[in-house]
Amino acid sequence: MSATYITGFEAGDQPEAIAARLLDDGGVYIANLVAPEVMDQVYAEIQEGTTVESQKSDTSLWPEGNKTLGALAATSSTYVEKLIVHPLVLEIVDLILRPAVPMIREKPQNPQNFEIAQIDADSTQVVIKPSAEIGPNCDHYNLGAGVMLEVGAKSDQNQVLHRENAIYQPYVEHLDMREFIVSTMWAGTDFTKENGATRVVPGSHRWPEDRIAKEDEIVQAAMPKGSVVLWLSRTLHGAAGSQTGERRTGFFASYIPDWFRQEENQLIAVAPDIAEHLPDRARRLVGYSSSPTLGWVKGRDQNNLLMPGTSGPIG
Repeated sequence: MSATYITGFEAGDQPEAIAARLLDDGGVYIANLVAPEVMDQVYAEIQEGTTVESQKSDTSLWPEGNKTLGALAATSSTYVEKLIVHPLVLEIVDLILRPAVPMIREKPQNPQNFEIAQIDADSTQVVIKPSAEIGPNCDHYNLGAGVMLEVGAKSDQNQVLHRENAIYQPYVEHLDMREFIVSTMWAGTDFTKENGATRVVPGSHRWPEDRIAKEDEIVQAAMPKGSVVLWLSRTLHGAAGSQTGERRTGFFASYIPDWFRQEENQLIAVAPDIAEHLPDRARRLVGYSSSPTLGWVKGRDQNNLLMPGTSGPIG
């Protein structure tokens, strides 16, 4: 039986317990994970570094009256340093996406995922090492998108419910996929039922694609400023409309396996001259690192593609 509520956790709770509930229900939130002042700083940096025009939106998913802004990893250093690489969030994502190189490690140790096997006296062949049933899902993971999503004070329509995996369909629907996206929305303001708190449908990550959510199956992630809600790739979700005269600002970040195309082109959004000043974890998340077989650049370091070194099977 699916939950009819979204479970809340606190900053001191164990990541294993949070990840287990996230897998069961498809969504959870963590209250007061950072101080409200951190959110104010992110918002101030966004306003100082961008224009009003660049924040306008007029799409079916985010209609006029709301605001959006991408490339947050290049726009707000506080977003990078305090939100997307928050240790508890990364520990949870490590548990869900199961990378061979957990992001929470200070210094990555990159295991080679292939070996050269001797087939007979005259020939050899590349052999991929088999993974255990609960073994790695990817070498590492990247930031899928980093976006500010603001419900306007006069935007009273609910956003249509949708799944994060829709951006990869129909290309992956025939694959037997493990979980491949963890999404987060940080509360840049208080999230209330009245001002547009994110709507989540617990249990919908296990539903058939064509099942329609009923109103009594939809819950809202009402949470204080500085909290974060997390959901899985197949969990139905969407912003609610605002019934108040105040804005509802959220800062979105998604995490995806390194072998998936990032939703937002981070290598354009975060140019090398910006990336070189990011913390190591953030630079790897953005995409300036490679696995032993994917994303390498000859003559560049595997863990920092901005530096000379060795990466890829041909060095």
